[in-house]
Amino acid sequence: MTRPIGLAPGATALVAAWAASLSIALLTGATAVVILLALGAVTMPAAMMTGWMVLRSVSIGSVATDVEATAGDPLAWRITSTSQQPIRLQLLCGDETVAESRLATGSTVAVGTAPRRGAYDEVTAQLSSAGWLGLVWWRRTIVVPIATLWVAPRPGDDGAPIEQHRDLASAGFGPGSRAGRDDVDGVRVWRDGDEVSAVHWPSSLRSGELVIRQRLRDRDDTWVVAATLATDDADDQAARLRRSLERGIDAGARVAVSVDGGDPHELLGSAAVHRWCATFAGRTDAAPSTPWWRRVLRLTVAEPTSALTTSGRWLVAAAGAAPLVMLLQPLGYETGHVAVVLAATAAGAATTSLTRDRWRSIRQLAGAVTATGVGALLIDLSSVTSVVTSLRFLLPQLLVALVVLQGFECVDRRAARVSLACSSMLIAYSAGVRVDEQLAIWLLISASVLGAGLLTITRADRQEHDVGAARSRRRVVTGRTAGAIGSALAVLVILAVIPIPRGPAQLTLPSWLEERRPTGNDGALAAPDGSPLLGGSSDAITSRTGSTSDSDGGAGSYPGFSPTMDTSLRGDLGDTVVLRVRSPYPDFWRGQTFSEFDGRTWYVDPDIGSRSEGPEHSIGLSTGDVRGMAAADFIQTFYAEVDLPNLVFAAGRPTRVLLDAPIWQRPDGALRADVVLPAGSAYTVISQRSGATAASLRADGDLAALGSPPEFVQLAASTTTRTRNLAAELAAGSPSTYDTILSVQQWLGEHVEYDLDASVPPVGVDAVDDFLFESRRGFCEQIATSTAILLRSLGIPARVATGYVPSDRDEIAGVWISRASDAHAWVEVRFPSAGWVAFDPTASVPLAGEADRSTIGGDLIQAVTRLAGDHITLLLAAVAGLGIALSARRFGRAWWRRRQRGRWGLLQDRFVAAAVRRGAASTISNADMAAVFDRLVAADAERVATTLDASAFSSTWVDDDAGYAAVAASVRILERSATVTE
Repeated sequence: MTRPIGLAPGATALVAAWAASLSIALLTGATAVVILLALGAVTMPAAMMTGWMVLRSVSIGSVATDVEATAGDPLAWRITSTSQQPIRLQLLCGDETVAESRLATGSTVAVGTAPRRGAYDEVTAQLSSAGWLGLVWWRRTIVVPIATLWVAPRPGDDGAPIEQHRDLASAGFGPGSRAGRDDVDGVRVWRDGDEVSAVHWPSSLRSGELVIRQRLRDRDDTWVVAATLATDDADDQAARLRRSLERGIDAGARVAVSVDGGDPHELLGSAAVHRWCATFAGRTDAAPSTPWWRRVLRLTVAEPTSALTTSGRWLVAAAGAAPLVMLLQPLGYETGHVAVVLAATAAGAATTSLTRDRWRSIRQLAGAVTATGVGALLIDLSSVTSVVTSLRFLLPQLLVALVVLQGFECVDRRAARVSLACSSMLIAYSAGVRVDEQLAIWLLISASVLGAGLLTITRADRQEHDVGAARSRRRVVTGRTAGAIGSALAVLVILAVIPIPRGPAQLTLPSWLEERRPTGNDGALAAPDGSPLLGGSSDAITSRTGSTSDSDGGAGSYPGFSPTMDTSLRGDLGDTVVLRVRSPYPDFWRGQTFSEFDGRTWYVDPDIGSRSEGPEHSIGLSTGDVRGMAAADFIQTFYAEVDLPNLVFAAGRPTRVLLDAPIWQRPDGALRADVVLPAGSAYTVISQRSGATAASLRADGDLAALGSPPEFVQLAASTTTRTRNLAAELAAGSPSTYDTILSVQQWLGEHVEYDLDASVPPVGVDAVDDFLFESRRGFCEQIATSTAILLRSLGIPARVATGYVPSDRDEIAGVWISRASDAHAWVEVRFPSAGWVAFDPTASVPLAGEADRSTIGGDLIQAVTRLAGDHITLLLAAVAGLGIALSARRFGRAWWRRRQRGRWGLLQDRFVAAAVRRGAASTISNADMAAVFDRLVAADAERVATTLDASAFSSTWVDDDAGYAAVAASVRILERSATVTE
């Protein structure tokens, strides 16, 4: 039976690190941490089970050793077996370990010691393996019969009492002995008339030839050694008996043993003395086994050694250095800080070579001083003001100091695993706080180095001693490849049922300002540099009429982020990433709303609203909102990638904001801070999703019949009749306002074209009329404006909102990406059941009630599919290049091998491969390999073995082509014979 026998030292630290990573996932709601957890949940059990799988494939053919041995003396054990990988072997006689070695395919010689006194006809082979990572050790026990091993005690210092010159005839020896005594002892008269010599039949039967012994009937030099069964130490008495009996044999006397004064038993020769002493008084009974319910539970340390190689120490240090850089970069530390931490890590790895006890205290003191210095360098206690800030400005710094400190203790395998556990927690924490595009690369690097560190710890346990057959090596490689693919598929299966996290825990909602840049504290809009924004024609905006400006392409370049929005203007936008938003759903990230329109320009509500101090802000209802729209909170964390104005972006109906700055809550639902948001800042918004679906919105019927506040149905004086007529035409026959909206969107999709370079309407012309009937080309501001005016023409409450929409998703970081070009304007329509609902024909954002929360695995599969589709040519080229490289490597190695081995060496390899297929071990001699072939090819096998030995060892051997051709022909015959047998 194969069963686990113990954890490797330090393995529990890795399990604890996985549990700590689970806590990090719950605290941060980061998709990347969940991916790491799934990877660990599959990889660690799979690596643990590899030890079990390896042991199940092992078979032991035979175990052989000497027939006679002395207890405690060196003894060689020869084991034949099949094993795909080297496995730790322990041989036991009874419950005593007699040899330890590493078992590999073929023949293994394990040098150990003889067991305690007794006769043994079987041996127990205990096979142990821990698989790839060496975390859990497994054991398989195989009982193998052997030729009886007689183990006698070592001769004692003092002999047993001896009676010399005793008359043995009266006891049954020599002349006058009882009839049949010779029959019992196995001694027969050799020939009539010869009473001195006799045949010893037991020895003759064993050896296959007659064994003649002198009966010494007429000799008077006879020793009888006294023994007693009434002894507390049978081993000691057997040792003393052996001493006396062997002294008698050395003296040329006949020897016998008298037990408790009984008839003497003659022992014929040293072998008889050895075996009688081995079994005298039977073996000592083993102690009774303790019932399982009374046994003391303890972890077994099954790892053969705790030694850690120098290369292993440095690789473990590298496994800690990668996540250190991965963590410190997003926390804003400069290159100098990172360099100091890496130098401290290298210093720890360098001092681990000081393993002597006298250096231990010095090394530990150096580690404590270095770790304290690193902590003092990184920790700024003035930044720690709450639980949230401690998770950013205290906890990661303490983890870094812990990794540095543990690096000075990495002197053995246990400490190395603890160091890797600390590194894995750093990786998980980094994955929780990083949202940038480099996260996937850093995860790959850190996880790879971590895995390499785990493998190098136990690399010495997996080193092969036996080359074995090429087919076995291919089987191992194929098995490992299949295992890696299977593990990857298992990770995807697990992730395919895990939905994208809703967000971080409520106590750890992220919120921090990279730098505090206050505004005028009056609720007015401010540019990213803190200066006030007075209107939509600021210097940061480019007019479509051709005027230019000094725009950076960031958030300040978009006219929708000003108090007014001229529909003839479009910001000079680029592809710079502006926002990364961690949320389970995509949505419209609203920054402003516009209700008043004069035919060309939109204006925000002048009411600045109320001010709250924070850092936690409770947001009330704005005009048009509906209470209790959804039960589940919609958590969004916004990460500023560039300097942003003081707009607080949020999904519709925010109820709570985490931002350490005062916020103005405007009646129209927009939020403005009294600080701008520099790059590197973050804040969290909790919103209520409307839960709107097509069915629920249709159920609200005709919104025009319900009436609406006049500001949401206001039309400009320049609104033309044909605009009103088009709206009426599109609404004709629609059973509900929702269907009317769909009709408007469909018409716009069929009749207008999205074009950032479209011409602007002439001065004095209604912008909506020009766009719908003349130009029919425009950008989102014109499309949203036209939609709103068409709906308002029907009495439907509508307004225009501006902000960002997500264009991409980083599936590893679990964030939605909005670039500068994703600054957008859309229409919001108020429904009685859902409040303000966003609509836009140019953005693919589903209704709140119809948005499905995807799974992490589904996201990854989509990402891989998209990546493969976008880079199919490069992927095919890489596969082809890999195939060419592998083929070149294979042919190159074969060419080099042929050159190094020579033609006779290649014949030797072919002969060995054929013999191995017939069941031979790869390490036996050529003559023994020849013996495994059947009689039909025996002559060829003998010829090949003899010639190959001569080519390798004979100084007079001459290489000739004819001889080579003959041997090659014989080898081909042997290969065909082996193939037929298989």
